[in-house]
Amino acid sequence: MKNRILYIIILSTCLIGISCQGKSAKSKTKSQSDEILKKDEITPSVKSEAIPDNNDAKENHTSKEIIETESSEIDAEIESEPQKTEETPAKKIITETATAIDKSTNKAAEIVKSNSSATTNNTTVSENKVITSQTTTETKNVIDKVSTEIKPVNNPQNTETEKITKPEKPAKVIVPVDYPNHKLFDSFLKNYVSNQGKVNYASMKKKEADLDEYLTTLENTKFNTTWTRNDKLTFWINAYNAYTIKLILNNYPLGKITDLYNGKPWDHKWIKLNGKTLSLNNIENDIIRPEFNDPRIHFAVNCAAKSCPPLLNAAYSSPNLESQLESQTKKFINNQAHNILSKSEITVSKIFDWYGTDFGDIATYIARYADTTVKSNAKVKFNEYDWSLNGM
Repeated sequence: MKNRILYIIILSTCLIGISCQGKSAKSKTKSQSDEILKKDEITPSVKSEAIPDNNDAKENHTSKEIIETESSEIDAEIESEPQKTEETPAKKIITETATAIDKSTNKAAEIVKSNSSATTNNTTVSENKVITSQTTTETKNVIDKVSTEIKPVNNPQNTETEKITKPEKPAKVIVPVDYPNHKLFDSFLKNYVSNQGKVNYASMKKKEADLDEYLTTLENTKFNTTWTRNDKLTFWINAYNAYTIKLILNNYPLGKITDLYNGKPWDHKWIKLNGKTLSLNNIENDIIRPEFNDPRIHFAVNCAAKSCPPLLNAAYSSPNLESQLESQTKKFINNQAHNILSKSEITVSKIFDWYGTDFGDIATYIARYADTTVKSNAKVKFNEYDWSLNGM
């Protein structure tokens, strides 16, 4: 519709220009005829050369009909739109333009009529010129006004109805949980962790949303006094392992976990649980170890390294926690990839060195779970720790 409005404005401008040029040329012809007649001393009552034909009026009339037709079509389109209480800018432009054309056409017709009965009186010619000039000026003023008013119509930023508002991102819905559903994590681990504790991080990455769902339940969990000791310990062990996996997936592919955060990924605080922002070290050393005082947790929490006790391919659960901790401890101590045991000498994981105070006498603790005899006075050595990723 905007293009058609511009078309009307351009057409009206052309008509006014043509009308003015035609009248100017005919006035010049009349003056030249007057001079010739004066020289020849001829004084006719009417000079046929100065009388304009009626073709100009016909052309103006035809053009007016075209413009009125276009205006009617636009009016029909506007009427088909939802009615508004105020006149639209487009309707106002069409009305003013049509009015200007009517005035121009009427005054042009008056000029033609006046010229048809013109005499040698120079005052008549002069008045016609004034009328034409006034018509041109009035129409030009209307067109200038229309041109100014059409700019905001063409600019959607100035029209409230055309503004596009970007939908706001819905706020994260927090649904309080009395106790997390560890079965979500259990299913995830069974799908991507082998019986030997090797982790398929590449496949995990493709299903990271499943892990995120479980982490959301942990974040929304309300801690309360009704939880048993096993409920609490189960929560923290699973949380430690789940967030360790998430840390790897956030940076996958990755050679080893110590490549992150200047070799200290366990000190990075990013885990939001129980109204606090925690690090992995906070969970292990500030919560699990001092509160539960159970050295077996070192074989349950997993640090995503090859030398770390293998990750259980199941989630820990409150009813089965005791048997799970006992099984993981025995498997790790008798795993020759991590510990070499004999009666008088043992070479064991560096974990027994780092957390020696948790185990008490190391040889005695090893002997409790070892499948082979280990003397309480056996010599103790420690293996080097391999921080390479525990992936497949």
